[in-house]
Amino acid sequence: MKIKSIKKYLAFTKAGILDGFAYKFNAFGWFLGDVFTILILYFLWQAVYKNSPTDIINGMTFSQMVTYLILARVCSPLIFNGFSFWQLGYDIYEGNIAINLIKPINYRRRTLFSTLGGFIANFILLFLPISVIVFIIFYFLLGVSIPSIPFILLFLLSAFLACIIYDALNFMIAELAIFTNALFGLMLIKDTVLGFLSGSLLPISFFPSWLQGITKYLPFRSIAEVPIMILMEKYSYKEILLEMVLQVVWIVILNLCAQLSFNQIKKHIVSAGG
Repeated sequence: MKIKSIKKYLAFTKAGILDGFAYKFNAFGWFLGDVFTILILYFLWQAVYKNSPTDIINGMTFSQMVTYLILARVCSPLIFNGFSFWQLGYDIYEGNIAINLIKPINYRRRTLFSTLGGFIANFILLFLPISVIVFIIFYFLLGVSIPSIPFILLFLLSAFLACIIYDALNFMIAELAIFTNALFGLMLIKDTVLGFLSGSLLPISFFPSWLQGITKYLPFRSIAEVPIMILMEKYSYKEILLEMVLQVVWIVILNLCAQLSFNQIKKHIVSAGG
């Protein structure tokens, strides 16, 4: 993509940032929701570990488990951005997709750059304030050391790549809206399946061994588990490099699939008289 073309799509990134700040009160609601979720997770797993015959469950202590799940909540606003899903889904549902297709822009790139704007807005409005509170809790209540600056920076890069992977999957799932009007139902299935397989709801080490083996060859763990493990400093620098290379590979593959599948969707829209 040429530099002039990139500048054209950066306008959608700016719009994504402005949209994020326009709904800053929604961010406050998300913030409160995350605080309550973190408290619930803490007491839930405290009860689980208290009733466990061992201090370590599937290779994780109580402190590590709570740290992982809390960080998963902290990372969610950055990574799990559903803009492409709702934008494409509503354009199909409302019949606006045909109008957007005749505009001199690539629709897929438009939604991607808008999502990146949301990433920046969520970083400022949600990630920064929540992470400050969480790291204070880690240090003073759980006795967990705060991640070092290099690992925080590597985490942010990995989370950025994870956001693009998630966006591509979102886009492809939203394409199904052309065959069904159940956009809300698609969202529920999508959020549950991707949240589970990515390791956002539960560490992948808790999965059955056969499912752990399968996830190694799928893009889902690159969405949540990889960034979280980097922030927890569980990977060496060499392992981080390999995981990020894999994230880039998945970005290329999934965005290519998203564009190819959307090209087929466009043919369907045209043939239907859209």
